[in-house]
Amino acid sequence: MYTSSIERRTEKFITDAAGISFRTDCFVYNPVSYAYDVFRKYENMALSGSNRVLFIGMNPGPDGMMQLGVPFGALSMVTGYLDLDGVVEKPAKEHERKKILGFSVRKDEPSGKAFWSMIRKAFPDRNDFFSFASVQNFCPLAFLKRESGANLTPDKLLKEDRHVLEHLCLDYFGYLLDELDVETVVAVGNYVEKMMTVLGFPHIVKIMHPSPVNPRAHEVWADEGKAVIEYLEKEKVF
Repeated sequence: MYTSSIERRTEKFITDAAGISFRTDCFVYNPVSYAYDVFRKYENMALSGSNRVLFIGMNPGPDGMMQLGVPFGALSMVTGYLDLDGVVEKPAKEHERKKILGFSVRKDEPSGKAFWSMIRKAFPDRNDFFSFASVQNFCPLAFLKRESGANLTPDKLLKEDRHVLEHLCLDYFGYLLDELDVETVVAVGNYVEKMMTVLGFPHIVKIMHPSPVNPRAHEVWADEGKAVIEYLEKEKVF
């Protein structure tokens, strides 16, 4: 349940993340802040159930959560399956090649579309999914290379930046997992699995990240993630 204590702790997490002075030469976007209106609506819905299962992604994608404030937030899934809308403001500094368009964004984030299509196939009624599970991102910030505007994942930051950021995120998720009494973490990708292992969480199930950068992702996530669903059923997540 999205309690006032979780909301306060989440707001502190967002503020603390925004306060990091990064040495890595990049643009830093904080969509949980400038799209907080949508994010809060998502949290109210996503944390409404028992939360025995928590899916955790890496960080906001450039055409997904970075635009809309929702984890794996492909536009078609956010407006269709999740039925969310709201106000999306602007970050303090925008990269010339990656403007924040909010609900006017035209591109569907491939990872987000693949992920939520899988959830929708398994649970046509989103309330059935949120009755026992939620989806969050380990890192609330998105990073763009200064020259090209290309996405920069947290594991590619300078070592000093990465350590500060990971410490902050581990502290928050240690709190969140305990507060929600999560039984199973589904780590979306190797990085999150590593972070949850560092945290010492006892029951981690890893699934392949649906990013198109991964050459095997198209095969694994084909047919609306049929193989992923079968694996999660086998692991008694679903």
